[in-house]
Amino acid sequence: MAELRLTDCADVGLMYDIEQSRYPSALTAIATRERTVAHYIGCPSVGYEIDGVAAGGAVFDGRELHLAVLPQFHGRWAWLLKPTLDWLFALCDPVRVRIEHDNARCIRFMDSGGWERVAEDRQYITYLLSSTTPHVFRRRRAR
Repeated sequence: MAELRLTDCADVGLMYDIEQSRYPSALTAIATRERTVAHYIGCPSVGYEIDGVAAGGAVFDGRELHLAVLPQFHGRWAWLLKPTLDWLFALCDPVRVRIEHDNARCIRFMDSGGWERVAEDRQYITYLLSSTTPHVFRRRRAR
């Protein structure tokens, strides 16, 4: 079993590198790595470490949660989601999370996990996450 842990703060530069290829070059020309890091560096965050390797992290900007995980760790990092939510709910409860329509895996997880869809537009589906919602982690604990 892999050793997974949260670190005190996310490597925002790594998170940018993970997500950069998903966006058009016209956007990343404006939202450069340096600008993005400067924007998020003061925000509360946790990093993800798997077997001693930085794997991504989560940043809360005061309104939304931003997550990024290196592709080679997809499917392995999920055990870090519950402690990430515990950390997030200590900061803000409830919180809205926007998922892009093309992120089918995450949308399936959110829908099957029991989180409520509260808005939808051409680009995003917005979910409301709350520690009191009977989401996937609370249901498992109740067994």
